[in-house]
Amino acid sequence: MINTLRNAFIHLRLPFSLFLLPVFLLALTLVDIEMRRHTILLFGVLHFLVYPSSNAFNGLQDRDKGSIAGVKNPPKAPKLLIPITIIFDAAALIISYNISRGLFFMMLLYIVASRLYSYRKIRIKKYAVLSYLLVISMQGGLVFIMTAYTAKRWAILNLLGSPEMLLGILSAVILIAAGYPITQIYQHRQDKADGVHTISMMLDKLGTLTLSALLFIAFGATLALLYQPEWEFILLFALISAPAGIYLVSWMLRVMNNRREANYENTMRMNYISSLSLNSYFIVVLILQYTT
Repeated sequence: MINTLRNAFIHLRLPFSLFLLPVFLLALTLVDIEMRRHTILLFGVLHFLVYPSSNAFNGLQDRDKGSIAGVKNPPKAPKLLIPITIIFDAAALIISYNISRGLFFMMLLYIVASRLYSYRKIRIKKYAVLSYLLVISMQGGLVFIMTAYTAKRWAILNLLGSPEMLLGILSAVILIAAGYPITQIYQHRQDKADGVHTISMMLDKLGTLTLSALLFIAFGATLALLYQPEWEFILLFALISAPAGIYLVSWMLRVMNNRREANYENTMRMNYISSLSLNSYFIVVLILQYTT
């Protein structure tokens, strides 16, 4: 029983939530946080219930034998994950409903989309472009909207009618679009054996890193538009994100000479460096916004 609980906990992949946290923080830097308690609740719902539940469900459907994001040698996904995902999803929806009905429906949409992504009888995951569009729209666009909507509690039409918010949504989508293909870069053989065709497989390993680098530059450009005329925020981004940019370029050069460099260890190193840089940056921006 202890081993079963341990294996179930591993498949929740809680550290993976750190990779998705920048979208939540980005949204908070662009709105006045009027509903602080609700914002904290949403943080918990997303990062400790919804994301782990999606990871667990994905593990059940994939039956991975090789490395997955955040876990180098994953154990077999135990059936205990089935009730865990149901409980987590139910808790997330109940809390969301108590915050607002609008958030409830958006959270339901996110959960349903994540299940359609993995569920073997539908499995959007096996279609490269469709799965890519689904992931970046949900993990980027929808999460941004949920966060901004909850923090400021304005009408959805007003949110979607704001040029600044639309640019913020685009920025969040670009950010996920830059990072998502990298999580697939070392799984080409495993995905092919499972009948999954990913955007990274379409681009090849060097193409994957090139796309991510270009999109990360585009993300920086959208931040410049969002934060101007506060150019100190842009300079701060260049400074704090520099380690991620330097590592990505050096990794591209190594992969150019040896495709085996596109492995699990380097992928996780890239993810942790970039998420640490981005999370640190947005936290610093939030501190500056609320102390000056």
